[in-house]
Amino acid sequence: MWRKSTVYVTLSRRRRHMTRQRNRRLLPRIGLTGVGWHILIGLIVLGALAASATGRSSAPVQTHGQASGDVTDTGAIVWTRVNRAALVSVETALDPSFTDSQTTGPVMAELATDFTVHIALTGLEPHRRYFYRMHAQDPQDPTEESVGPTGTFMTAPAPDDPVSFTFAVSGDSWARFQPFRVFAAMGEMEPDFFLYLGDTIYADLSLPPARTLNQYRRAYKVNRRDEPLRTFLNLTSVYAIWDDHEVENNFDRTHPRIPIGRQAFLEYWPVRRNAEDPRRLYRSFRWGRAAELFILDTRQYRDPSREPDTSQKTMLGAQQKAWLKAALRQSTATFKFIATSVPLRFHGRDSWEGYTAERQELFDFIRQNDIRHVIFLAADVHYAAVINHPEGFKEIIVGPIGQLLSKRQPAAGHPETEFSSNEAFNYGLIEVRADEQPPRVTIAILDEDNNILHTTEVIAEDMAY
Repeated sequence: MWRKSTVYVTLSRRRRHMTRQRNRRLLPRIGLTGVGWHILIGLIVLGALAASATGRSSAPVQTHGQASGDVTDTGAIVWTRVNRAALVSVETALDPSFTDSQTTGPVMAELATDFTVHIALTGLEPHRRYFYRMHAQDPQDPTEESVGPTGTFMTAPAPDDPVSFTFAVSGDSWARFQPFRVFAAMGEMEPDFFLYLGDTIYADLSLPPARTLNQYRRAYKVNRRDEPLRTFLNLTSVYAIWDDHEVENNFDRTHPRIPIGRQAFLEYWPVRRNAEDPRRLYRSFRWGRAAELFILDTRQYRDPSREPDTSQKTMLGAQQKAWLKAALRQSTATFKFIATSVPLRFHGRDSWEGYTAERQELFDFIRQNDIRHVIFLAADVHYAAVINHPEGFKEIIVGPIGQLLSKRQPAAGHPETEFSSNEAFNYGLIEVRADEQPPRVTIAILDEDNNILHTTEVIAEDMAY
């Protein structure tokens, strides 16, 4: 049985209440009691100002901010871009003053990757807040060095740790709609991480539409001009996946520009590369005893949506589907969040509605293997919805961050639909309460002013699957 949370207070009072409660829970946990999130932001802003002062005018410098991502309980990927060839390293510490810091070995930023760099941090402690800053050094003259602003992220809890946490989720950000106020709203709510469900750029709506690798790269640079986005990426980590507009609207496995679209995506997001298959984007991450994220690639392996919907038609491809089944079956996490980027029903052939045989295959597999507490997360359709599917699965649809709002709400009016709204840019704030018995998940859909549009609660013992 699904239980919808009752909102006992007005939206504005609930927002203040949620913020105060999050602050009380979060600050002792990360060792910032007495400092406060607003002061942390101030430290990061001061770090940005200091960065311009500590670097010599001829030193290489960061051009489009920085980000941390694909965080585990012991590691993270840190990303940045610099303006020319440079040796880039990451300094990390457990306090924003860097009193006891460690620095990685340098990585060369090269023209071949548009001067972007990805540095893997290893040997970190579970469930700790880390602070980092990037050093960019001239390869020929070590005295020519700049130090970037301070960023921060939280490592995941250990797999057996019953720790509660909160994450934000959304997608669909077209540069035409900058500034992206949703990122500022999410930052106010202090999520432990952000799940970016695709359409992180709109390369096919750029001027001109992207056709070359450098034009795809330019689309990412244009989006990274956005101050709320850059600030938000400094304050938390991100798990990013693509949807269609990172290449072209509704693309499938036959599209000729997949290689360069994928290259640009990997260059500009802190994605952990798969050693056996560098093209692979699907992956999973464990967050304590309570949750595991399964991030699907619904694009580069899919058959064309126009093909007949037979048992052979696939969105995931054989290898990814086999991986998903095995990972779900092996997971001991209480809640399993499956990020599909496209919705399960009601949204045309580009969504799972065009791949119903494979969708049913996955539903049957989950039920037959008694895989409990599965929640699907999707974006792409430019309105928000909560759907309780008859098979026993809950689906949360969020977004857009900044795009034309959908004039239609295909999910509205169906008995499965608990909530549907196309009135505002929005995101989901998901709180996983592992320290309660039974464990539960509280999901709020909020607009860009952090007004709560809807809340719903999932209790582990009440879920069919």
